[in-house]
Amino acid sequence: MKKLYLILSLAVLPLLSHAQSKISSPTAIWPELQLSYGLGENGLLFLQNQYRINTDDRYNGVGSFERIEFTLGYEHAFTDHWLAGAMFRYAKEDMPSSNFTSAFLRHAGSIKGLYFNKQLTLDYVNQERRDPFARFRLGVELGKRLPVGERFITPSLSYELMVVKDFGEDTNELLVRTIDRTRLRLDATYELNDKFRLTPYFLRQTDYYFVQVGPKYDEDGVLVEPGYTTKRNRISPVFGLELKYTFNKATSTASYTY
Repeated sequence: MKKLYLILSLAVLPLLSHAQSKISSPTAIWPELQLSYGLGENGLLFLQNQYRINTDDRYNGVGSFERIEFTLGYEHAFTDHWLAGAMFRYAKEDMPSSNFTSAFLRHAGSIKGLYFNKQLTLDYVNQERRDPFARFRLGVELGKRLPVGERFITPSLSYELMVVKDFGEDTNELLVRTIDRTRLRLDATYELNDKFRLTPYFLRQTDYYFVQVGPKYDEDGVLVEPGYTTKRNRISPVFGLELKYTFNKATSTASYTY
């Protein structure tokens, strides 16, 4: 566990140790429907349909949506603590469309009365007008399932790091950030019954990249400041709502789909 904290600290430290240029994106809304079906005692087949709506009027994307996404996946519980699975995801935007073939390994543990899930995911990404690339995702999640009358509510906090690796040979290593994207998410899952769950959440997504700043000239055309390359952090606030229905299986906070 100490090693995991050290890895996260080392990953985040470079992002905090230098001055960063920050911009904020308009707030987005991400509704999602998830259907899961239990296969035997340890298997779970799931289907997810997510919509991403931007509150900026300039976004028209696909109709009134910025992005529409479909995911088909399977999760298998090998023990009470170790789960693994695979997913295929298709995302349609105004430009580009993408598909993701993913595999994940998930460990379900506990710390001081809280459940403590860790997940490592590898995405193979095919994106329109771009060579295929890999994306590595490391996530941690803390939460607690609490009784509320005859029902249960589960508040949780999660954090995910994403690193992109291009397969091409033309990547300029000097312009590669340590981390490409992070997601900090706060949510609460309310179990309406043993099959149907409702999860509102807030997510803060940060993208890390480089931008070119052009040179500045005075009114006589004399160079005042040369152009340069600088780091840029784009922060995107997201409000989401997930509706989840599970057939033929009891829900569990250890599951990827909970």
